[in-house]
Amino acid sequence: MKDITLIFPSSDFLLNQTMFPPLGILYLASYLKEKGLNVQCLDMALGHTLDMVESDIVGISLTTPQRESAFKIARELKQQGKLLIAGGPHPTHMEQECLNVGFDYVIKGYGEHKLYNILIKELCLFKSDETEPKATDLPYPDREALPILKYEQYIDGRQSTPILTARGCNNSCSFCSKISRKLKLQSAERTINEMHHVAEKYGFSAFTIYDDSFTISKKRLTKIVEGIKNDDFRFRCFCRSDLLSDEVCELLAKMGMDTVGIGIESGSDDILKMNMKRSTKDNNTQAIKRLHKHGIKSKAFLIAGLPGETHKTISETMEWIEEASPDDIAMSVFQPLPGSHIFNNPKKWNIDFSYNGQPLWYRGKPDEYVSNVRTDELSTHQIVAYRDFIEKKYKPQELLK
Repeated sequence: MKDITLIFPSSDFLLNQTMFPPLGILYLASYLKEKGLNVQCLDMALGHTLDMVESDIVGISLTTPQRESAFKIARELKQQGKLLIAGGPHPTHMEQECLNVGFDYVIKGYGEHKLYNILIKELCLFKSDETEPKATDLPYPDREALPILKYEQYIDGRQSTPILTARGCNNSCSFCSKISRKLKLQSAERTINEMHHVAEKYGFSAFTIYDDSFTISKKRLTKIVEGIKNDDFRFRCFCRSDLLSDEVCELLAKMGMDTVGIGIESGSDDILKMNMKRSTKDNNTQAIKRLHKHGIKSKAFLIAGLPGETHKTISETMEWIEEASPDDIAMSVFQPLPGSHIFNNPKKWNIDFSYNGQPLWYRGKPDEYVSNVRTDELSTHQIVAYRDFIEKKYKPQELLK
């Protein structure tokens, strides 16, 4: 028997569920194994099933869009008498809902130390009196706990794998739900060492850096670039437009950056201001032009249906796409997520939405999108129609699958 089984639920709404391994449970696994515990990891997207569970204690890590899939798993395991622990973004903000489903424990926030202490209690082991470790002191995620070569995303023709160099985000966008608003950066030295470790052990030479905004520290970025300048690596990352100066773009090019994803959200300055983005249409345009200047592709992440959305602001978004000419776009529908400013106070944001029993995924399969939001001017159906139209008109045809 394993001491604990960690499960990542399926995301059936996605076109491809196996682009990235779930780093969250892999971080948990490495921390617990370092403490001497026996850990099993299952990812339902890989075809893992509940009859593979090898422990009487099961932890399930879930996001809000996965909640129905995760709750179904929890109900089945509860009938088998398993002790259940919920963790991840959704339980952090919806503790009581998870308890109502049948979870015995709900972990809010980052879970390594909290999960360890629960296991110490439930397995009747020695009492832990250690302090919670710094995020930057945690071991690398256990990339052997799941078959990582089965996860496939490619950068410039190379199979890539994700790496996380920071936790948290210190921005306050109205629609964003996060585990922590405290930003904790991994050092440049540790980041470089982890890249070399993954390259040497697993053969990867391409990485998706999964930080909310990788370039938040130019000093750290400079050290990383200097530390890998002789390595043949390729990268994708995510950044804010206000953190993509000409100097930063030059550093990213030297690093081997293939594509930068930017949370543009809207081409309307009114929408950006209303939703606390701290960016402007012009900022976003200039960021993409700087990336192109340095030979880096851009991907614009856009949302239809944010508070204040109108026919006019949708038109402004289309005008912005034509002016800025990003290499790719990802068009989603706005879903108010638990923990976000809008979810917690919809009246302040003058928006109506449904939660109970509703699918809350914001990215998924074409022609299957569902909006749960209405603005003063746009209905749920109009928001979806605009999303579909923009994607079909502006997303490169070879990527429309």
